[in-house]
Amino acid sequence: MMKKLLAILTVTALLTVSCTKQAYEGAVVGGAAGSAVGAILDEENPWRGAFIGGIVGAVVTGTIVEIASKAADESVYYDRPVEYRCYRCRERIRIRAVPGKWVGRCRIVKVYYYKAGKVIKVKKRKVCTRRHRHH
Repeated sequence: MMKKLLAILTVTALLTVSCTKQAYEGAVVGGAAGSAVGAILDEENPWRGAFIGGIVGAVVTGTIVEIASKAADESVYYDRPVEYRCYRCRERIRIRAVPGKWVGRCRIVKVYYYKAGKVIKVKKRKVCTRRHRHH
């Protein structure tokens, strides 16, 4: 039964978030985590809690992953830091992408994740372009 529920959540997540592979992966992870938390929190009906938690987790996580990807790409394109805020997220998530050094046709971008004004994670992403751009 749990496998069926996870399959339903995965399909729902894939239909509700953007089309990038990273967003799909984020949605699946967020959906699974949301399902587990929802099942624990809804003691009367853990299946209902898992279902609702899974959908919410998938949508929010997929959205954050997509925003981070877009910010990193735009920071390279515009050659400056780019910042986005997730308005769907209850925790006031903010994402800031800062372009770094070039490595061939790719640029290393640091992506900072903020929650309620505090850095919660920093990830490096490699963003590749067709040609090396120097400004």
